[in-house]
Amino acid sequence: MGTKGDKPPIVAVFGDEEFRKAAALQQALDALLPPEVDRALALCTYDGSQNEDQGGPAWASVMDDLATLPFLSERRVVVIREADKFISACRERLERYLAAPAPTGTLILECRSLPRNTRLYKAIQAAGGRVCECKKLVGRALIDFVVGEAHARKKNIDHAVAARIVELTGSEQGMLSAEIEKLALYAADRPAITDQDVADLVGQSREEKIFPVMDAAAAGRLSHALRLWHQVLATDPAAIYKALGGIAFVLRKWLTAHQLVDQGLSTRAIAPKVMMYGRERELDALLRRLSRQRLGRLLASIAELDSQAKVGTRSIETGIEKVLTEVAAPAA
Repeated sequence: MGTKGDKPPIVAVFGDEEFRKAAALQQALDALLPPEVDRALALCTYDGSQNEDQGGPAWASVMDDLATLPFLSERRVVVIREADKFISACRERLERYLAAPAPTGTLILECRSLPRNTRLYKAIQAAGGRVCECKKLVGRALIDFVVGEAHARKKNIDHAVAARIVELTGSEQGMLSAEIEKLALYAADRPAITDQDVADLVGQSREEKIFPVMDAAAAGRLSHALRLWHQVLATDPAAIYKALGGIAFVLRKWLTAHQLVDQGLSTRAIAPKVMMYGRERELDALLRRLSRQRLGRLLASIAELDSQAKVGTRSIETGIEKVLTEVAAPAA
């Protein structure tokens, strides 16, 4: 990563790991636009997958945005997401721009590929820009990532346990981060995440398929959600006693998404953080249908169902079906 000072004229975030790219992009924005800055006045974002007539980035518009003097902030930031097409069309102009970039503007390019042997890559470094490559991890590096995520949450974890999490969850770093978050909360005051914790939560969540059940309900597809739920019960009768925690976890995940929207993040940036990679449209529709207040009521009903089930006054199975019905109901 090349850098001259903490306010570079350009930042390039590229690679095939969406979770790491989202984190790197957020880190860059936080460094350039601290919390006291009103991002509505200092930040402009383009979707590079769109054509100019659809609101995508046009060279003249991007240059105008970068040259505009910032208001109530030190810099004006222009972000182009999925910028590969823009880079291909404007490569030579970008190289010329970087020879004398706007003094108070920073261009952030988020893309899939930026080869090191290109003139643009070298121009970014020569201009004092930052380059952050976000590649998918494999093997020991992926296990080390899990260990690091646990340490970031002040939890110890053996490498063997971390490897088991990778085996059960897969190689998507966003999914792994979310599993560690869940396990750290489950461990509570204990200093370490154990193999038993993984057996209790990670493996079960994959068997119970509670995420697809909740996703179907959130999309308003009640009959499909109920069919999936009945399949879960048919394959694992004990799942009925473990599902409430999974449902509560999903509801809290959606509440977190609402909080991130309130902080000014786009659904595209939020999706990897709440385990909905590549499902931005689904997330956007979900948040419109399920308000923060409605999710709070659903969490309260889960807590009430858990309490009633423990004293034998209510059936968990029918209670969960009622919750799914409430999740699937149209927005009020």
